[in-house]
Amino acid sequence: MKFLKTPYIIACALILIATACASQQKLTRKAEAVYEAGEYAKAVELFEKLLENEKSRVNQAQYNYQLAECYRHLNNTRKAEAAYRKAIRLKTREKDAYYWVGYMALKNEKYKEALEAFKAFQKLIPKDVRGQIGIESVAAAQEWAANPTRYIVENVKQINSREHDFCPAYMSEDFLSIYFTSSRTEEDMKQTVNQVSGMFTTRLYESRIDRKKGDWNKPVMLLDTTLNTEFDNGALSSSPDGTTIYYTICKMEPGKNIGCQIYTSSLRGGVWTSPQRVDIVPDSISVGHPAISADGLELYFTSRMKGGVGGSDIWKVQRISESAAWGSPINLGPEINTESDEDFPYIRKDGVLFFSSNGRVGMGGFDIFRATKDDAGKWRVVNMQSPINSPGDDFGIIFQGNTEKGLFTSNRKGGRGEDDIYSFELPELQLIVTGKLRDMSTKKPIVDAEILLIGSDGSRQSVRSKIDGAYSFKLNQYVDYIVLSAYQGYLRRKINVSTRDVFDNKTFNVDIDLITMAKPVEIPNIFYESGQWILNDASKKAVEELGKLLDDNPNVVIEIGSHTDMVGDAMNNMNLSKRRAQSVVDYLLQKGHDADRIVARGFGASTPVVVTEEIARQIPEFTVGTVLSPDFVIQLPRDLQDKANQINRRTELKILSSNYIPKPEFFEKRKNKK
Repeated sequence: MKFLKTPYIIACALILIATACASQQKLTRKAEAVYEAGEYAKAVELFEKLLENEKSRVNQAQYNYQLAECYRHLNNTRKAEAAYRKAIRLKTREKDAYYWVGYMALKNEKYKEALEAFKAFQKLIPKDVRGQIGIESVAAAQEWAANPTRYIVENVKQINSREHDFCPAYMSEDFLSIYFTSSRTEEDMKQTVNQVSGMFTTRLYESRIDRKKGDWNKPVMLLDTTLNTEFDNGALSSSPDGTTIYYTICKMEPGKNIGCQIYTSSLRGGVWTSPQRVDIVPDSISVGHPAISADGLELYFTSRMKGGVGGSDIWKVQRISESAAWGSPINLGPEINTESDEDFPYIRKDGVLFFSSNGRVGMGGFDIFRATKDDAGKWRVVNMQSPINSPGDDFGIIFQGNTEKGLFTSNRKGGRGEDDIYSFELPELQLIVTGKLRDMSTKKPIVDAEILLIGSDGSRQSVRSKIDGAYSFKLNQYVDYIVLSAYQGYLRRKINVSTRDVFDNKTFNVDIDLITMAKPVEIPNIFYESGQWILNDASKKAVEELGKLLDDNPNVVIEIGSHTDMVGDAMNNMNLSKRRAQSVVDYLLQKGHDADRIVARGFGASTPVVVTEEIARQIPEFTVGTVLSPDFVIQLPRDLQDKANQINRRTELKILSSNYIPKPEFFEKRKNKK
């Protein structure tokens, strides 16, 4: 009997091991199924339980990676970062672990660690653009945090709770009422936990501003059960008058990730109609985050459906009238969407699109971006930077009309709950263009001349120059301007000023020098090598400015006159000056200007300069009215000789006629430039 005991013990041990293995395998299958269903909160519990008894380093690495993915989806950045790092230490086969370590570290403001992780990921997968974007984000996050924009951002404490409060929508044209989404709990109300998000079921709430106090009233849950269903409700968009809403309902079944759909409801006699699913995609495709345009003819939304750029993309549908059916979904393309996620679109009345993305250079998590269309119809995307954006997730922005004022959502540090609603406002930007109108040759002010400011937004302002030639205009942001000056006896001149890329107070100092039609005027910044007549790059820029004058003054015929100093043979100087004048004319002709309007003439050293007040101010040794002739220059000290010769070496513009009739090609060329 003693000898039979050992095999018996061994057999029992094997049975226990087999049972444990079977149990572990069963738990693994369950964890994988829950994970694939997107029930990340529940999956966390299962993977943590698996790791308690797992001995295989390979399995440990895989479970830690999946655990990290769950924490990432649940927005627990610290636990996600720790789990990703552990998976890497265990030699995980998932190369994305290196990227997500960097991403989580960036959100946790651990910039050194984030940079190291992104560089490791880039070395591992050089062709994956996310590595370079991550590296650039580390630098940008620190730069933008240190140099925030002028926006004033405040937590709206009266609205927020300890739970998730997000995605507000204005419900009145006076912007005094909002609906928003919240997972807060209510007394005597059954609360269920969403196993995907890990938070309580979300419902729609309302808050209004107390006109007397100027503060938001305590939020109240919408009791209308037609809107607040038993499922997750939220991510709402409203028509400007608040009578039609579009919002997301995410239905759930245990073990299934059914997804979300967009529903719409209208206010009829003070009562909301029963929500109807918006028929834009098959019901098997999950869509959400609706944003309706002010005219009700465009509906933006997000989806991971096929045909996108990658991840969650922003799409839109259009219709010809509010009673017409929606057309087929249109993906906004790679100008907006990336291989990562773009969510929470918002289309402002002026056509500016706002959205959140985690696939562009940003501060960490989801950042809010502004997208405007250029003249060619292409989107131009700009990060809104700090303080709108933060290392956390920033999303769900809305505006009060076209003003730079509104609300958005963030889970940044210092909030009251998980996601909080914040207000933002951009103080009036002080943008000014100012300067003096002067005679180019004498630098004396031109008084009482009309100066026009014409904006790409259709604006038009007019002032007259003051006694010192001064003028000033206030500018608006995101506008291209033309400052146009004209005065009798002078050539008209246009100067371009743009505020498109200006995000702080700025004064544009623009002095405008007009060219008189009464006498030759030196063209500044045209230089040649000694004895040469070829235009260098700097001189070409000056000649191009001269070309603009020709465009602005289509009725003039000009003479380009080149002058040399007294040094060298007179005949050689004459030939050199002719070639230099012709080089200017030739360059203008290459740029498409009419040959009948431009004449080249060389003067050699035959026409020395007469000292003006401006020259006398710069060189006191020269007296006003003195002719810098060879006889005068030769008796000067060497340094003054050099200065005199430099003054005499010049290219001048002279108006020969002001009644030229442009050819049809001129107007066609101007039309094509617009």
